[in-house]
Amino acid sequence: LTYGTLGGRFTTIEGLLRQVYEDLDRDTPFTGDSSTESRRAQFAGFLKKLEDTYNGLNLPITLVLDDPVSNSYVQNLYAPDPDPNMFIETYERTFEQNEDLGLNDINVDNYAE
Repeated sequence: LTYGTLGGRFTTIEGLLRQVYEDLDRDTPFTGDSSTESRRAQFAGFLKKLEDTYNGLNLPITLVLDDPVSNSYVQNLYAPDPDPNMFIETYERTFEQNEDLGLNDINVDNYAE
């Protein structure tokens, strides 16, 4: 999904997966009349796996939240100790990510003056 596709959410991982499922099931170009039968079947299989996952039938999973603007928060239930089930990796955004966010063309010269 692209940045901001789901908007702001306060939810569980299950709720997030359910929302992704509902949005993809409703608003997808992969199941329309111009799609091939094999493409529709492939996408239906993907949606079924996603549904099974949020219903707890396809566990364990690894969920990767790639958030180049650092707007995500996942609560650590073990705090103040580290969560043994969560890995957080901080990184510098790529040029392409900055471009997508409109940050490469910002001119702040003489801004404070």
